[in-house]
Amino acid sequence: MTLLTASCASIEGAVPDSRQAAATESTSTSVVPVRPTTALAAEVLPETPATTEVASAPATTEAASAPTTTEVASASGFTDAYDNPTISGAEIERCQLLDQSADLQYQFHLSTGFPIQTTNFEPTGSRKIALIPIDFEDIDGSTAEIDEASRNAELVSDWFSMVSGGRVTIDWQIHDSLIRVPRNLEEFALDRSRSDDNRLARVAFEAADPFVDFTDVEAAIFLLPQAQNFMAVGVQGFLHSQFGYEGGFTSEEGPIYNYAIGGQYWELPDKEIWSYWVHEIGHMFPLPDLYDVRGQPWNGVDLEIPGGPFSQFDMMANQDGPSRTLSTWLRFMMGWLDETQVLCLNRDNGLGGEVTLVHTDSDEPGVKSVMIPLDSQRIVVIESRRPNENFDCPASVLPHPGWRVRTGVLIFTADMTIGHGNGFQQLLVPPDRALNSVQNCGVPPQLDAILIPGDKVEVEGITISITESGNYDHIVVSNS
Repeated sequence: MTLLTASCASIEGAVPDSRQAAATESTSTSVVPVRPTTALAAEVLPETPATTEVASAPATTEAASAPTTTEVASASGFTDAYDNPTISGAEIERCQLLDQSADLQYQFHLSTGFPIQTTNFEPTGSRKIALIPIDFEDIDGSTAEIDEASRNAELVSDWFSMVSGGRVTIDWQIHDSLIRVPRNLEEFALDRSRSDDNRLARVAFEAADPFVDFTDVEAAIFLLPQAQNFMAVGVQGFLHSQFGYEGGFTSEEGPIYNYAIGGQYWELPDKEIWSYWVHEIGHMFPLPDLYDVRGQPWNGVDLEIPGGPFSQFDMMANQDGPSRTLSTWLRFMMGWLDETQVLCLNRDNGLGGEVTLVHTDSDEPGVKSVMIPLDSQRIVVIESRRPNENFDCPASVLPHPGWRVRTGVLIFTADMTIGHGNGFQQLLVPPDRALNSVQNCGVPPQLDAILIPGDKVEVEGITISITESGNYDHIVVSNS
């Protein structure tokens, strides 16, 4: 589903809305209030972990074997180099926490833990998606818009290649002419994003089927005329939503269970439709929404952090926000990180050591994520963030007075009992952090959650301190 920057859109699917699980909040010095039901520091009785179906060989005690890179002198004067961790890692399976959310009662659901659902898109290999430009009796399209859409499609492919470490290829099949839908678009007008109104998709598929070869196509992206003003934000359907439960669309070449149709919102000056496509395609893998659905305007709840406890630090938290990457927990869950890129720690063995972090979007070898299970349900995740000029909101990569934009360390917890759309990833920050505006991105304020040298957070007897930052981030993990 699509999170709007004005607020957010409807939760995915037409399945019963019984996905309720208690979220958690930290009572340590690093606090991000989320829901008033449970405290992060509260003891949770551990469950016996079940065997996952994730193929993964045990990690060695040396979590990363990346060679030390060429030393670089940073502006602050310290020698910035990649060093192997001085703390021994545990077996990787210890960090593969099982999904324990209420979503498990549904046949198809969006994963928040292990093992992931592979009923829809497989997390590796080529995924074939059709891009189909359409127009209507009451509004004409333009073939010139197809070239622009093709450039946006390339960004989608590049983004998935980056976050998956080259494991995923988006194979676009772009129709090179307009297909007329013999209806008025006004008949299908929607004033907000929906995942439970498939009327437009069905007539679009029917109009396209005689002209488009849907062989091996797993999803369709329909391109509306840019001049239209009947579809405000967009409408989408998935295998896990009402569209899939109703059987999808059966083309001449076979069934298709996924689609997305972006609206006028994505034509605004500070919006880019490729990010909408990425977010909705992400659900097909199946990546969950990281925001809190209670914050949507029609639900009448004002959240302390707009969008929810992960603010806007992920494409699945806010696809048109300033930080358009994918957290390392979601990458780990999808199998998009090598074992050498994840340092799994066992707090019972005692903690004490230094780790150098390679930033999330880099293709360098080395540790990208430190993970520390708190129990069988919750895990602490530590990762490095940098501006990404290819994908982030353009204004967010510029310096802004008074705060930091995506340069440093991000620390959060992931709670396996909290499902899709309920804020299962929760940022950990020092107590003095506030909300800050991002100029010219058209998004709500985001939490100043990036940590720099001198910052630290504590969570349930674990202290994470940031010591140095340059091309890499250097941290110390210890028992409090």
